[in-house]
Amino acid sequence: EADKRKADIEIYERLIASIQDYFGGMDIQSIFLHEGCCFLAMILHQYIPDSAIVFNRKIPHCACLLSNGIYDIRGKIPSGGFFIATSEDMRYMQKHFIPSFDAGALVEYLNKIMN
Repeated sequence: EADKRKADIEIYERLIASIQDYFGGMDIQSIFLHEGCCFLAMILHQYIPDSAIVFNRKIPHCACLLSNGIYDIRGKIPSGGFFIATSEDMRYMQKHFIPSFDAGALVEYLNKIMN
């Protein structure tokens, strides 16, 4: 269990560092707290398959449930109001949280770095 948590955090930290490198000096918190939150949650879920995408309908905000808590671009965040995303939630997020960056190019970059 402790090893799993450690492995999840290592993958999370590698992904965030790679995203930071990709965007250079840009404010990635601003990008991924708003329209990029769904993209980030899906990428985290891709690299940490036993994670879950979670959604807070009140905020609205999307994040990823890892083995030791909920994470977004800022790191571990309070879990209040988050629930496992339903297919309806996913449709809502994909319709409303549209990244302003080239998501395909970032996915390609991350695939090269992470594999």
